[in-house]
Amino acid sequence: MSYQAPHPIMQRASLSPITVDELIADPARAKVLAFEALPQLLTEIASRTATLKTLEGVLLSLILSQRNGGHGNNAGTGLLDAPELAKRFGVPESWVREQARLGKLPFIRLGHYVRFRLEEVERFLTERANQAA
Repeated sequence: MSYQAPHPIMQRASLSPITVDELIADPARAKVLAFEALPQLLTEIASRTATLKTLEGVLLSLILSQRNGGHGNNAGTGLLDAPELAKRFGVPESWVREQARLGKLPFIRLGHYVRFRLEEVERFLTERANQAA
């Protein structure tokens, strides 16, 4: 006679039959998730978010180092507005404004105008990339 467990055993690692990758591909599938699966998925999303932010800092630092190689010393003196900084980084202007608003990019406020010192932004992103490594 073989033994059968009285209740099905559920492993903690597989609470959710749906993976984060599947949810990214089809967010509507989140509506059918069991409540018990949510903490595990949120933990994985938080981990991926941190990893992606680290990667973002490293890539921006690489962009800076590549672009600075082609500019003279005077290119970094003075103030840039959001469109100029965005063009220099090759990112959308909205990203620059959001990062400044969130306190992730150093900026100077002149009345209601927001300006950026390129050398301060470069230093900040380099430090951020070094902390992430």
